Amino acid sequence: MSVNKVIELMSSSNKSWEDAAQKAIDKAGKSLKNIRSVWVQDFSATVNGKGKIETYRVTVKLTFEVED
Repeated sequence: MSVNKVIELMSSSNKSWEDAAQKAIDKAGKSLKNIRSVWVQDFSATVNGKGKIETYRVTVKLTFEVED
């Protein structure tokens, strides 16, 4: 039997929403083991004065297995 825990993280990137999500996984992976899934719950972005996206932001729910 396994037990999973879910945490919510926010991350950002200058490149893309996918990169922002990957950064959240990479950072969490430094202190968490057994990451099983990521659910991108929310997308947002900041826009510069020229009408271009400057920063991509995501809110993710990350699931990992709790060890015995």
